[in-house]
Amino acid sequence: MTRDSSDAIAKRLDVGAQVLEEESQAIRDLIPRLDADFAAAVGAILGNPGKLAVTGIGKSGHIARKVSATFSSTGTPAFFLHPGEALHGDLGMLESRDILLAFSKSGETEEILALLPLLERMEVPVIAILGNRDSTIAQKATWTLSAEVSHESGPLGIAPTSSTTAMLAMGDALAMTVLSERDFGIPDFASLHPGGSLGRRYFLQISALMHSGDRIPRVTPDTPLRAVIVEMTAKKLGMTTVVDREGTLAGILTDGDLRRALDTRGGSSPSILDIPARTIMTTSPVTLTPSTLASEALTLMESRQITSVVVVHPDRTLAGVLHIHDLLRAGVL
Repeated sequence: MTRDSSDAIAKRLDVGAQVLEEESQAIRDLIPRLDADFAAAVGAILGNPGKLAVTGIGKSGHIARKVSATFSSTGTPAFFLHPGEALHGDLGMLESRDILLAFSKSGETEEILALLPLLERMEVPVIAILGNRDSTIAQKATWTLSAEVSHESGPLGIAPTSSTTAMLAMGDALAMTVLSERDFGIPDFASLHPGGSLGRRYFLQISALMHSGDRIPRVTPDTPLRAVIVEMTAKKLGMTTVVDREGTLAGILTDGDLRRALDTRGGSSPSILDIPARTIMTTSPVTLTPSTLASEALTLMESRQITSVVVVHPDRTLAGVLHIHDLLRAGVL
């Protein structure tokens, strides 16, 4: 593998920086173009009783798919409609109560132009995000939002770069402005993302994360400390539960409890290892129930500065043990 020269590295960095600068300028150029049509399009989406269909073809189609996903995840039911497929049956996905959001750099996309008379007949209004305000689609759309750019970034100036960036930014601006006027908060967003870290934080219960069954460290109140140490070492949670014969929680023992007992009672004395767990256990430990949300458990553990918490059923029978690492692995932290 050859080592690149400093000149080659500098040139690559310069090209990359130039592309980023040109694309960021393309976005800045959109700001003064926000006009009455933009505000009206926001109002139409907010007042729309149906869905938002988002369409485009080629690179504009990729942008349309992303913007559709953004709307869907922020409280506006939306779906991607391929304009070619719409002309061959998928138009049935639309109803008169829907709105179409169309993306086109040229504003002359044949498939979208072919759809417009059909949409007019169905009384489906059209929001168009276009790279050409003087195009046919611009003239026929209900509302037109400009995503024009002076040139494409990059050495050749022909690959869709600045134009797709501008269309995406305008689509995001539309979606986020709609979001700003909806009664839609973080819990609503989390409910639409149950598999993400935010969803886990808001909706995941600790019953899905805790150590249960044979993974729970447990001893009885009469268990001698030498056996307590063996159990704690085997289960590797830095603590053990203490339960009676009915499985009801009687207390807990932690590494700290053991250290303090050895310090105060004489660690060199063999008899210290024979005393029962009940003599040094904490009898009123912090507990949670299996239905406790992971976010609530995290808040509690952070406020109490503890790394493990016992989980019990309403009748105080043992259900499990939650460790801070369980929350970390689940992406709640």
